[in-house]
Amino acid sequence: MQKTTILNEEHSLNYLSVFKRVIRKLLRSGPLRLHPTSLLMLLMFLAALPCPGPATAQEVAEKAGVIAVDAAGPATSLNPLLFGQNVLFAGQGFWNPKTDNWDPEALALAKRLAPSIIRFPGGGVSDFYFWEDGLGYRTTEAVMGRSPSVTLDGSPPWEMVNRARIKAPGSNTWADPFTFMVVKNRLAGITGLPGAFPAGSMVRLERRPGQPEWFSHAYGALEFLKSVQSLGAQAIITVNYGTGLTREGGISPGASLSQKVKRAAAWVAFVNGSPGDNRPLGADEEGNDWRTVGYWAGRRASMGHPEPFRVQYWEVGNEVYSKDESGFVPADKYGRDFLAFAKEMKAVDPAIKLGTVGLTFPPRGRGDADARAEWNPEVLKLAGEQMDFFIVHPYYPGGGQSKGFYKSGNWFTGVMAGTTQAMADLREIRAIMNAAVPGRQVGLAATEYGIWPIASQDARDYSNLARALYDTDLLLGMIKEAANLGIILANAWNLHGSNQTAYIGYNWSTGKRNLRPQYYAQELLVKNIQPRILEAKVTGPEFSTVQVFNVLAKAKIPVLSALASLSQDKSRLTLFVINRSLTAAVKTNIRIQGFTPKARAAVRTLGGSSAGDHNEDAAPAVIPLEGALDYAAPEFPYTFKAHSLTVLDFQSKN
Repeated sequence: MQKTTILNEEHSLNYLSVFKRVIRKLLRSGPLRLHPTSLLMLLMFLAALPCPGPATAQEVAEKAGVIAVDAAGPATSLNPLLFGQNVLFAGQGFWNPKTDNWDPEALALAKRLAPSIIRFPGGGVSDFYFWEDGLGYRTTEAVMGRSPSVTLDGSPPWEMVNRARIKAPGSNTWADPFTFMVVKNRLAGITGLPGAFPAGSMVRLERRPGQPEWFSHAYGALEFLKSVQSLGAQAIITVNYGTGLTREGGISPGASLSQKVKRAAAWVAFVNGSPGDNRPLGADEEGNDWRTVGYWAGRRASMGHPEPFRVQYWEVGNEVYSKDESGFVPADKYGRDFLAFAKEMKAVDPAIKLGTVGLTFPPRGRGDADARAEWNPEVLKLAGEQMDFFIVHPYYPGGGQSKGFYKSGNWFTGVMAGTTQAMADLREIRAIMNAAVPGRQVGLAATEYGIWPIASQDARDYSNLARALYDTDLLLGMIKEAANLGIILANAWNLHGSNQTAYIGYNWSTGKRNLRPQYYAQELLVKNIQPRILEAKVTGPEFSTVQVFNVLAKAKIPVLSALASLSQDKSRLTLFVINRSLTAAVKTNIRIQGFTPKARAAVRTLGGSSAGDHNEDAAPAVIPLEGALDYAAPEFPYTFKAHSLTVLDFQSKN
């Protein structure tokens, strides 16, 4: 059935190819003179010809592969910042506001993945997130449960909101929300204040109109930085480019650029500034005084963190080429606006690195607000001299159709072909970058990646074995080509939460977590990869795909993908192999030069009965299996299971 479907959808491409060959042959024979009836008969004949489809399971099985590794050959260094993750604003169940820390189980699971760099506040949320709302203000006097008002140590712009939370000094527990009416620095008309609270209690806004109901500032910018420190990771922060606040405190994409820029500069000051730095940030066009660098750094210090966090990586906006993003704009406006962000953010801390939003597919495509200009060349032309890295989000495939399509052979074939398309597009983006910004070392940063079956909301479509193989395949590709393409960091989407994409799924109703296939795949990679990256040359069977959204139709895609790594002392060699075939195991001969393995080698495999297998049921269907072989040698045979990730772990005999 799968083969029949693919054949039907490939007709137009294959027939066109055959037709062109026939016409070229006729033209070489001399002037072409065909009666219209004869031409029609020729076309009907061509339409009846069978066309080749992807390799069948039998055809794949009959073609043995070869994987050759030269451990004495050239090696590149592994970039640990490729093992990043995203965490969504609001904690998504991993942050326990009662303890003001990670949930212990979530922390233990996250540490198994050892994420090296974590992005916040996460995707489209970034462009209607106001980080200062998550700091809060302290009460200047004690309040009782029936107090009609609360006086704060500042005047928050909360005129259009009416819900907040409070916690006492020294407490980690935020009380249930209470309602209020605001009058400058005094919250009046209070109802529902849960109990008595002493002076110095912290009050935080719950959310603003236009933000989702799940918005809660119990997990804010400071909690994010603390959670990153708990994992020993770095942070990457996405500042709000899309929206600002009206004078009344409402969210608006029409807010001034000066407000957006100064909000971003103040965030840098809060995170990286010194309390003694009296440089003014100035006022914006709406009349907001953004005070000084030291004011924001002092607020951080007053919250228990006198030392700067020294966050190096910052992004300006998220996917702002798309009409689905708050405040989307044309490429030329974004490019010019970025320069304003760069000027003021780097004035606060010249050591930070700033990234601009790039369009991943198509590499020369236009943004939704662009009539003629291609997004990437235009942004690079305008902002290239001030940017430090260019942001891509390789979701392959990504697109909408009926939910049933995501169960089809065509969809899964597209997922298996996704890395081939993604890496081709990343190479083209690098070529565009080199042409637009010659002589500058501008990095590439994949701050989100995965698959995106957008017509579905089912975790079984987003988080299955196929997704695990794509994520790992892409990560292996980026590791292999990191130096050539200048890939400086990567963040998978996303670490933990109730959403269908999370590596660690979380059920708010039960408090239980499930480890999804992509979690196990990255854990295998993180735990086994060595610091010296070697080329693994692969020959073997191939397959083809029809176009599946942004994965274009392509023939001759290698069924096997491989990467090898070597320890610094050259005592351990690991080989990672993905079999992209949906149906067939692949026999291979593995050839190793410059390293003599012991006969016994550990084998770790992640697979399942089908590419759609998932872990959403009580009994997970995709878990890694431990095994061993006892016949490793400089050359030996091995068969890789269909739709699987295999790690072969060799110890040196010498």
